[in-house]
Amino acid sequence: MTFTHLEDVAMAKETKDEACGEILLQCLSEAIEGERLTSGVVKCAKLLNCYPENVMLCVLPEAGTENISVHIQHTLIEAFCWENDIRILKVKTRFNSISTVDNSPSILCRPISIPNDTSCMLIEYPKGPLSTADDKLADFYDAMISGDIYPKPVIELPI
Repeated sequence: MTFTHLEDVAMAKETKDEACGEILLQCLSEAIEGERLTSGVVKCAKLLNCYPENVMLCVLPEAGTENISVHIQHTLIEAFCWENDIRILKVKTRFNSISTVDNSPSILCRPISIPNDTSCMLIEYPKGPLSTADDKLADFYDAMISGDIYPKPVIELPI
């Protein structure tokens, strides 16, 4: 394997990660519209305790080391998701400002309103078949996260 080949692999991975951020925003938009998004650690923990088989994806913002209680909550949610075979995606961009998503008309047809508490978000399976965005996100997860790639990628949402 040559150095140029390694650079090509790295660039392809970055492109996939950027595309995955756009797909994740689309999935969140569809989940909000379909009322299948649960947000906040407490509400997510209740859903995971009662109906873990209904959860398609867990979205966790990358936790910093400044708040140990948030780190512990994320570790516990992550462990529960791994135990119940729930896909977990970590994101770099925090959802603190709704304007981050509202100002991206090229990605979504219309702005979406992200819930106030985004310390943890769960997307449930749709009642019908998976949408194309859900399917692409699952494929990305299966290819990148389930594979032998370390460290696991952290998705950056487009701004």
